[in-house]
Amino acid sequence: ALGSDTGGSTRNPAAHCGVVGLKPTYGLISRHGLIPLVNSMDVPGILTRCVDDAAVLLGSLAGHDPKDSTTIQDDFKPFELPNLTDVSKLSIGIPKEYHAPGLSSEILALWSKAADLFKNAGAKVVEVSLPHTRYSIVCYHVLCTAEVASNMARFDGLEYGHRSDMKDSTESMYAATRREGFNDVVRGRILSGNYFLLKQNHEKYFVKAQKVRRLIANDFVKVFRSGVDILLTPTTLSDAAPYTEFIQEDNRTRSAQDDILTQAANMAGLPAINVPTALSERGLPVGLQFIGRSFQEKQLLTVAKWFEKQVQFPVIQLEEVKRHDSGVFQHRKSASFS
Repeated sequence: ALGSDTGGSTRNPAAHCGVVGLKPTYGLISRHGLIPLVNSMDVPGILTRCVDDAAVLLGSLAGHDPKDSTTIQDDFKPFELPNLTDVSKLSIGIPKEYHAPGLSSEILALWSKAADLFKNAGAKVVEVSLPHTRYSIVCYHVLCTAEVASNMARFDGLEYGHRSDMKDSTESMYAATRREGFNDVVRGRILSGNYFLLKQNHEKYFVKAQKVRRLIANDFVKVFRSGVDILLTPTTLSDAAPYTEFIQEDNRTRSAQDDILTQAANMAGLPAINVPTALSERGLPVGLQFIGRSFQEKQLLTVAKWFEKQVQFPVIQLEEVKRHDSGVFQHRKSASFS
């Protein structure tokens, strides 16, 4: 399936559903046809059962598109993933800043176990620092809302989309159309974005956030230049929240928590992939994230495929789920990793 990934919206659901979720490098896949949310971060994502399938889809989708000026100019050559047997030449980075507040002990243990898996196989595993990561979620929300406000301005009830029946005046029709067509979350983002873009606030918020974004991207550049090939991080803070817990928080709080470990890759335009790793104590899927260098999808997917083979995550059978088999997760636990 296809997703869209602005701050983690392909990798987060992939982690919660036990499937592979790939966010390619920004500009590798055309955004033509994707409803723009945050133009500078939006990337079409790929959801598959296994890493090999993600590589196949990427080969079909990637490359230059004359209808999207942000896509790469060079032709993209599809590739077949090799079976990696020797990881001794790999350097895996463990960013200490991803040990974020709210990270469950279960995810932390899996993250540590995955690092040990690489280390025991001969790979070099090193702790690295991305010092500006702690500012990234705030920076992301400033830039996100600013671009949302700009992009949503097109939905005015005249050109296309919903139009209100209000006919008192053009202004009242505009207002009613946008009140009816946008929910509270979108309206909140538009209001925040327009506030950050006000003349008196532009330098203080928007410009400063752009500068912080550059520092975040430079952190990744420095780490990769130091010899690290791939970064290994959690994808989510915990497994999926039960509905009774989910409704205790508003959407804004929930989305801020969900994106905290994923949105930095979007800010830097880097490729990242969620690989399903194990089942939690509640029997729910948990994934880990790999982040690679720009346009080095082949290396990223090759490492992800090796990891996938090691953990032997139990493939969720949709037929069993459809039969409402409550034991579908419990009786298929991965003996090798969870």
